[in-house]
Amino acid sequence: MSEGGGDDLSIQLANLLKNNLNTQNQNSKQTLSDSLKISLKLNSQNYALWAQMIRVAIGGKSKGLLNHLSGEPAPPNPTDDQYEQWEQDDLVVFSWLIQNIEPALASNLTEFPTAKALWDALVVTYSSWKGKLQTFDLHVKANDFKQNGSPLEDFWITLQGIWGEINWRDPNPITCAVDIATYNKIRSEQKLFQFLNALDRQFDPVKREILRWDPLPSAEGAYAAVRKEMAHQGILGTISGSSSQLGMAAGLVADGSTKTDGLGLATKGHPRRQDLTGKSSSQIDKSRLKCTHCGMTKHTKDQCF
Repeated sequence: MSEGGGDDLSIQLANLLKNNLNTQNQNSKQTLSDSLKISLKLNSQNYALWAQMIRVAIGGKSKGLLNHLSGEPAPPNPTDDQYEQWEQDDLVVFSWLIQNIEPALASNLTEFPTAKALWDALVVTYSSWKGKLQTFDLHVKANDFKQNGSPLEDFWITLQGIWGEINWRDPNPITCAVDIATYNKIRSEQKLFQFLNALDRQFDPVKREILRWDPLPSAEGAYAAVRKEMAHQGILGTISGSSSQLGMAAGLVADGSTKTDGLGLATKGHPRRQDLTGKSSSQIDKSRLKCTHCGMTKHTKDQCF
């Protein structure tokens, strides 16, 4: 290769590198100019979960942008050449924070000069809200929370938000590894019971099945099981309450034995229109029946006066 050809190759490589850097800078600027929205906006009740989510979202855009929240390293001096770019990035981070705050709160936060000043104000305003009254209120809310017909996914996300606030405001104070494991197991069972208790009545059969598991699953495992049951019902069709009860448990008559009606369905202490011998319910020998409620004979509990 001639000496001139080598120089040409060097120039071409230099141009390629230069064009690549320019492209990266343009893509970076385009990324920073995009809006950033997470699935929930900051209000007076969800700071802990919101703060985690917004940090992850901003760090996902560019890890260096988290410096605008922490203040480390310190911003460049206004006379430095890098200050203009830093200020532009800081305005972007500031706008992302405002975009993800409820409008009623955001209207009072626009006067802060930098993203860090705004972030610090949010920390002081909401993270210091750790009184025992608020912690008590969160535990009451977790225990009283109900699905009330809302979509399963929305209900689950809301309940997780309450748990996140509890974990943040009432953290595990134990330092011993063995005791930490015990504490976590207790909290896991509490979350499981709260989740099952909050579910609508239509999930009672699957709730009973989950409580028979040994060992008990986590709340997350129970949620997965409920979602699986929902998908199963979506394929086979929803079952009415009476049919579901007939299909899921064997029926018991007064003497404790299991019998079926003419269609092969289990019955549970209810008089049958026709037994296997062809007799109607009026022809059944009632002297053998005994009520488990009042102790008297010739009728069952469902017929008790």
